[in-house]
Amino acid sequence: MHAPRGGMSEDTIVVEGYSDADFAGDRVDRKSVSGGVLMVCGMVVGWICKKQSSVALSTMEAEFVAASQVTAEMLGIVELLSEIGIKVKVPYKLHVDTSRR
Repeated sequence: MHAPRGGMSEDTIVVEGYSDADFAGDRVDRKSVSGGVLMVCGMVVGWICKKQSSVALSTMEAEFVAASQVTAEMLGIVELLSEIGIKVKVPYKLHVDTSRR
């Protein structure tokens, strides 16, 4: 990680997530696909691209499932950082793409 002059304070560690989903993107089984990016201090540390396990009945439901998956991964990263003694700025930020196409 890039440390600002004078070192990093605990308030500089920011965990963010970005999520999106395609509603019923698979034309065969009508399941949606979740996508997401996990970032720590502006650097990508992980990503997700996974077919959802159930058929979503709306765009909102597909987006909610994707947001839940990214949130679970974010909490895992926060837990890992706390186990090695790094405090993370709260609240954590989750950005959800809710635009209609």
